[in-house]
Amino acid sequence: SLLTSFLNTTCDALARQWGKPAAPAFYRGDDAPAYRWIEALFGENPTVKASPAQLQGLASSQRAWMRNLHVAGDAAFRIAFRIETPPAQNEAWELHYLLQASDDPSLLIPAEQVWKKTGSVISKLGRKFENPQEKLLAGLGYAARLFPPLAQSLKSKRPSGLELNAQGAYTFLRETAPILEGAGFGLLVPPWWNRPGARLGLKVKMKSQKGKDAVAKGIMTLENLVSYEWQLSLGGTTLTEEEFQVLAALKSPLVQVRGQWVTLDPQQIEAAIQFWEKQQTAGEIGLLEALQYSLGGATEKDGLPIEEVISEGWLAEWLERFKVSEKMNELPQPDGLHGELRPYQRFGYSWLSFHRQWGLGACLADDMGLGKTIQTIALLLQEKETRGSLPAPALLVCPTSVVTNWEREIGRFAPGLSTYVHRGADRLRGKAFRKAVRGADMVLTSYPLVRLDAETIQSMPWLAVIVDEAQNIKNPSAKQTQAVRKVQSEFRVALTGTPVENRLSELWSIMHFLNPGYLGPREKFRSDFALPIERYQDEQALKQLKQMVNPFILRRVKTDPRVISDLPAKVETKVYCTLTEEQATLYEAVVQDALKKIAEQEEGIERRGLVLSMLMQLKQICNHPVQYLHQAGKNAADPEMNGRSGKLERLAELLEEVLAEGDRALIFTQFAEMGAMLAAFLPKATGAATQFLHGGTPVKMRDQMVSRFQEDEHAPPIFILSLKAGGTGLNLTRANHVFHFDRWWNPAVEDQATDRAFRIGQKRNVQVHKFVTTGTLEEMIDDMIESKKGLAQAVVGSGEGWLTELSTDELRNMVMLRRQ
Repeated sequence: SLLTSFLNTTCDALARQWGKPAAPAFYRGDDAPAYRWIEALFGENPTVKASPAQLQGLASSQRAWMRNLHVAGDAAFRIAFRIETPPAQNEAWELHYLLQASDDPSLLIPAEQVWKKTGSVISKLGRKFENPQEKLLAGLGYAARLFPPLAQSLKSKRPSGLELNAQGAYTFLRETAPILEGAGFGLLVPPWWNRPGARLGLKVKMKSQKGKDAVAKGIMTLENLVSYEWQLSLGGTTLTEEEFQVLAALKSPLVQVRGQWVTLDPQQIEAAIQFWEKQQTAGEIGLLEALQYSLGGATEKDGLPIEEVISEGWLAEWLERFKVSEKMNELPQPDGLHGELRPYQRFGYSWLSFHRQWGLGACLADDMGLGKTIQTIALLLQEKETRGSLPAPALLVCPTSVVTNWEREIGRFAPGLSTYVHRGADRLRGKAFRKAVRGADMVLTSYPLVRLDAETIQSMPWLAVIVDEAQNIKNPSAKQTQAVRKVQSEFRVALTGTPVENRLSELWSIMHFLNPGYLGPREKFRSDFALPIERYQDEQALKQLKQMVNPFILRRVKTDPRVISDLPAKVETKVYCTLTEEQATLYEAVVQDALKKIAEQEEGIERRGLVLSMLMQLKQICNHPVQYLHQAGKNAADPEMNGRSGKLERLAELLEEVLAEGDRALIFTQFAEMGAMLAAFLPKATGAATQFLHGGTPVKMRDQMVSRFQEDEHAPPIFILSLKAGGTGLNLTRANHVFHFDRWWNPAVEDQATDRAFRIGQKRNVQVHKFVTTGTLEEMIDDMIESKKGLAQAVVGSGEGWLTELSTDELRNMVMLRRQ
């Protein structure tokens, strides 16, 4: 009693304290007794100030309200309803009234026994229920307001139950029972009522029209047909058309099927009737549509849910291999491939080949630096070796800045593949283009030219359309995307270094390019997946989408255990860039003017000075015209920064991939002026902050910048360093990408700079990107370094001084612009 008193006092005090702000909301006038009661409950004075008549009315109203709270029963017993199924379809359902022990649902007293008792208390197994007849009638009266058919039974002096037809029973179970249960009544319903899956749906059985031997020869494509057969199911049980017609004729929402009671939604019955009238129950579909059913892409047909997809024969085995890529067979490396594929690359090219064999588009979304280029080259080389020759060229579309890179990589890894590059102001069109590419295995071009020359490119069939950096077709409404999509080919491949599944609109656009129609219309995809996932974090929608797209996307990251063991600790790649027309014009003018002056000079310090000055100017032009023209003080957002440098454009593209992966990067340049330009331009181009360390950075600030980059999770992910100031003595192992924006032409100096990231403490693989401007002295010197490694250390290792000793003709051959 002491504890009870303490709890009552505490709760009363807290209710008065917390309820004060809410009390005025109940105000209904100064004389309203209910308001005075609320005021007494929440105020300091617990006395209700009202006249005796008002207090009597208030007490009467409170008792009536309390009775409604307990209309279903009390602590001992409650009123319950039990609905029993009839033995046959055309017989009546019975609804029985009972009393049910509140603490033991199995203890039941039928209403018939209640009416036989003459006293005011009913007892059973030690439990007592006061005024059972009065309370049973009150409860039934309350229930009758929710379920009017029940009122008919109350006309009897001793109501004990009610007979219902199937429609009435369905209404009671579906609409009334949940409300009664919420009000405290007991409900005893048939066990099948709450059983999942008791609904009308469809099953589809699929098998291939071709035998397994034909498939082994690789002659099946998307256009090859899969036979199907639709079956109607009810609660998991397959129905014949005759059985369904009988059920539909009953026009009943509750039906008995093979001894089991199930519910039939009238709308589903109508949908099934329409389905049988409109659809063929058997026929043929394409492989892509069969995949939609198998992977959960189609969940309903004509208003009926697809409950089960059954694949038979070898098609079932094939679908299993398709869903679980690890079960695919790996192919041997093509004979004509120069270089050796790493194990994960061999799997990747085999995966691409598997999709190609079936005419399915595929997206290779490996991390930057894992070799998407060589895997794609291996795919086409294997195709050529298998068929003897390619029936039509493959079209590769990429950013303008990457065309030359592809041309060089194909020449390096697969010289047996002939290439044709479609670019430049004097590029061929129409018949001349078709004639020129007839003997090529691969045609390389850029996204802008696919749009500008759409009529020419779309006028011929292609073996494949391969899009590199596929984020360039992420906008499905863009003319560029539409032009790429209209190019006809046997199969399609998309390459990207960013996780496309993180941006659903981009995912839809890329998948629509690869396998048109697979993800459905854009608006339906948006309503079914994009909005539920992005706005409401719908896990079921996300699971369904992943199940649909995962077999078409292969993404490996550098931290994947299957990949990291195959990677060297440091991976060096050349990034080949092209000059813009402005850069090329400036470059040629400087070469022509400088060589003229150099030729007029005898040997000596003046000539060497002219040579070094020319080299410096050409390096600046290769970086950016603004640097050469000494306009670095201008605002980096000025349009003069954009579209004028192939290097800058490519750097921004690569950094976008680095940032998408959550990585950090070091950018080295030998020019402080260029570093300042990058520091101003890149935040606007990439959306990421930068730090810039140069020779003029105070020691204290220098230490703070290094410490912040290494230790702060929120530090700018891009660290720009001048080669002399940041090339030695720093520990920057948080970076796993190193960019050499311009070349020092001294391998030892570049290696020292790279070692800022690639050193003790580095736990990840380091990607080193060395920029080379094609057709310029950068490419000539890079070729020398690569072809004469040992000699280069001795000859080129001293820097640029050796170039000053070249004759004018040798110098001209070194620096002259070789236009592509």
